[in-house]
Amino acid sequence: MSHRYVCSHCGKPISPVQNHCPHCGADIDWQKAVGRVVHLDYRPAAQRRRARRRKRLLGLALLLGMGWLLVWGWNREAVQARWAAHLGPAAYQDYELGVAELKAGNLDQARFHLGRVLNALGNRRPDPTPPPTPYTLPPPPIATPTFTPPPAPSPSASPLAPTPEPTHRASPSPAPAIHPTVTALIQQAEALADKAPCAAEELMSQALSLSDTPDIEARRQELDARCRGVFSSPLPAPPPLQTILFTTYDTRAGRYAIRAWSLGSRLPGPPFIEGAMQPAWGLHGEVIYRYDDAITPGLHLRQTDGVIQRITKGGEDSHPRWGPDGRQAIFTSVRRNADQTPWLYLVDIATRSVEALTPGQNADWSRDGRIVFHGCDAGGERCGLWLLDPVTLQRTQLTDNPADNSPAWSPDGRFIAFMSSGRSESWDVFLLDMETGDIIPTSLHPAEDGLPAWSPDGRAVALLSNRAGDWAIYAWSLDDLTAERLIPVAATLPNWQQAGFDWSAGGLNP
Repeated sequence: MSHRYVCSHCGKPISPVQNHCPHCGADIDWQKAVGRVVHLDYRPAAQRRRARRRKRLLGLALLLGMGWLLVWGWNREAVQARWAAHLGPAAYQDYELGVAELKAGNLDQARFHLGRVLNALGNRRPDPTPPPTPYTLPPPPIATPTFTPPPAPSPSASPLAPTPEPTHRASPSPAPAIHPTVTALIQQAEALADKAPCAAEELMSQALSLSDTPDIEARRQELDARCRGVFSSPLPAPPPLQTILFTTYDTRAGRYAIRAWSLGSRLPGPPFIEGAMQPAWGLHGEVIYRYDDAITPGLHLRQTDGVIQRITKGGEDSHPRWGPDGRQAIFTSVRRNADQTPWLYLVDIATRSVEALTPGQNADWSRDGRIVFHGCDAGGERCGLWLLDPVTLQRTQLTDNPADNSPAWSPDGRFIAFMSSGRSESWDVFLLDMETGDIIPTSLHPAEDGLPAWSPDGRAVALLSNRAGDWAIYAWSLDDLTAERLIPVAATLPNWQQAGFDWSAGGLNP
């Protein structure tokens, strides 16, 4: 039986000769009862002796093992010499060969050599049959060189003529070492070559600026050709499904994204273009949009097969709209103006050539070739909606309210839907009748309504509104003059006038 005294205040062990607890400093009164813990061993005496013996043997085995490791590590050569003397030179050589073959994975050869070692140790087994040696072709015969005397010089040859020296081809100089930064850029470009050839071409151009080599230039030209795309083959017809592309905003990531919603479905699909906004449908289901990225900003094109190409390289390019033939697009930019005056530009999708048209912004192109945009006259005094002839660049003013903006042509070209804050108390959507010149309000709601887009049949105007507290897309019918909520967009939408959406008669190919 063993005793252990503990302090009655802190419960920690104390010595019976102490008057104060060394842990908590409390006074110890030995006249009173203090805590005492009793440890009893109820096992039989024989079992306790066996346990003590087992513990001593375990310690001895551990000590011997450590000693053996020390001896093997310090006197390995002596142990090998003693082992070789015990086996003999021939058996020890077989032992080394067998171990080497075993490490190499040749089990048959290892079994043969180690079997001979067992025979040398006293095992009277017959020598194992050696494995068959694989057949190898004999070496080709070595031709014996024969000496052929040189031809005698001709009498006409001068004996003082110098002997022509043998010509030696200069060994090619070693290729220059490629900088690690160039290698990293090339690897990133190759990783993006299939899905984003435009971004890959940008990275390859950066690598070319650091290391001007023909291989990098050839690869850059190949990626540039893929980025430009091939529009000679006809694109497939769109499926008969109406789809709305709209811009949403992720508050957690702090960036915009484009999502798609098909009429008849309950919820929109997941974002298929991150960091993008202002989508515009093409004739065959392709989508052009604005992409805001540090590496490849500008206008991008998503083809029907999912391949994304970069159309322009200006970070200020915005609000793209397709031309009537689907081979050109018009957009707004301040790329060449020091005073930040927005201009309208025309880009050819196949050649990527950009042409400046006229000062203005937020244009739309009708099916018969007319362009409507927000702009002002040369003096900057008369502002509103203007009409532009893309061939003669002749301008015609349509409205005289400076707040009229974001026009959109109806499919038949009779109406122009636009948003304005100067005709009511808030932003609202209006219709301009091109035949009569009348301006028709759609829904004068106290909330913010704007960014109109026409339905494919021209019987409804879709608009972005926050009339229910969150941002959503509504459809205003020209038949019953009522607005119907279609799909929620986002709870918050910073700078909502730059968001943009489009309504197409086709569907979105994955």
